[in-house]
Amino acid sequence: MITSILELLLTSIVFASILYYILSLYCTRRFFRQRPSGGDYLPSVTVLKPLNGLEDGIYENLLSHLNQDYPSYQVVFGVHHDDDPVVPVVRRLVKEFPGKKIDLVISKEIIGPNMKVCNLNNMYSKAENEVIIINDSDTRVGPDYLRRIVSELKDPDVGGATCLYKVKNPLDLVSAVEPFFVNNDFLPAALVAHALGMSFGFGATIAMKKKALEKIGGFPPLADYIAEDYQMGQRLINAGYKLKVSNYVIVTALHKCGFWDQVSHLVRWVSTIRVCRPKGYFFRIFTMGSPFTILFLIVSGFSGLAVVLFFLHWFVRCLTAIVINVKYLDERRDIGYLLLLPVLDLITFAIWCWGLFEHKVTWGGNTYRLHEGGLVTRE
Repeated sequence: MITSILELLLTSIVFASILYYILSLYCTRRFFRQRPSGGDYLPSVTVLKPLNGLEDGIYENLLSHLNQDYPSYQVVFGVHHDDDPVVPVVRRLVKEFPGKKIDLVISKEIIGPNMKVCNLNNMYSKAENEVIIINDSDTRVGPDYLRRIVSELKDPDVGGATCLYKVKNPLDLVSAVEPFFVNNDFLPAALVAHALGMSFGFGATIAMKKKALEKIGGFPPLADYIAEDYQMGQRLINAGYKLKVSNYVIVTALHKCGFWDQVSHLVRWVSTIRVCRPKGYFFRIFTMGSPFTILFLIVSGFSGLAVVLFFLHWFVRCLTAIVINVKYLDERRDIGYLLLLPVLDLITFAIWCWGLFEHKVTWGGNTYRLHEGGLVTRE
């Protein structure tokens, strides 16, 4: 009896997973078939880039934001300490681009446990323009980035815009975990949620009309939360604004680090998602069929149904991953790492399980305790 119930449960999860992969491919296709918004809406823009230390490719990342095909924009960089090793990089850019409006804010002022929000709040005093764009230091963009993102704000009812991101193909097998997780798990799931009418802010880019940002209280109310990007998006929606998702996909740099460093980073990420959206986190189990196909094989004694579902699941899973990477993310080089799908799926499932029980995360050199709703306290 118990075995029959378990087999029925496993069959349901595997079927749901197969249907989810098909749906994710459909949603991805529909999303990327949308025409980019027009570039005739060109208000003045301030880009806020909070920084904290050196990262791989930091100069090229920052440089890409200064080579924009846009008539009027300002870039504000911010750090907490004048001895931060990224400061010389910023000053080098200031010298190389004397005609650009570039500001560097160095301030130790703290308004809450989220140090990134503290940095943004300090930088905001220098923001001169009517559109505010926030993005992370590891992002690299093309010259049409500002035009594409800002154009999403043309509608008076739209208060903010955000965009998804991808991680370039791995440098080696050890570094395959994060790009696999982002490109093949997070991004399709976000597009399914978007198609179902659920919008979220993503840290790779959040663009807001200045009046909308001020309506939600600016940055101070966000300083007690771990996921300020999610909070900004939800607060804009709660304030009556629309939040658009652009089909401009940002590239984030893949840092050279060990396997466990990548796993720790992803555990922090999924733990943050769990406290912000617990229901969504739970239902993610139906999008991770790989371990359940294996378990079904074992429990059923390799029954005919289990074998058929195993191969059907892996066919759909591999097809979805290849199409999304090659056709929509333009990741053709070194796509051979997808041969590790079975192993990587098991790793991401283990990370999801780990995230169920993790209540402390390390971020930016600080340790935080997670609380309901995404609130944090620093330890």
